[in-house]
Amino acid sequence: MANDKIIGGIMASIGLVGIIYELYYLIISPLVDNDVLGTLNARQWWAVAIPLFLFSFGVLGIILWIGVTMIKTPPPEAWDFDEEAEDEEIAS
Repeated sequence: MANDKIIGGIMASIGLVGIIYELYYLIISPLVDNDVLGTLNARQWWAVAIPLFLFSFGVLGIILWIGVTMIKTPPPEAWDFDEEAEDEEIAS
């Protein structure tokens, strides 16, 4: 079904954009500009940022993985119930 591939593409896009966004704002931005840290000192910032990054990276990574899997997986074949009913009648 094309709908599964569209939903998978949306999920993969959200996961990838989220990972890039969090990588920039949680890790790269504070390394480049110390004013981002605000009232927290560097150790307090990293004590909060690293676990938050790992948790959100894990969740977004799972969303990305599910989306890519939905894109790559072919749609299932349609069931033919009439053929199964005929096979059961022949067997009995």
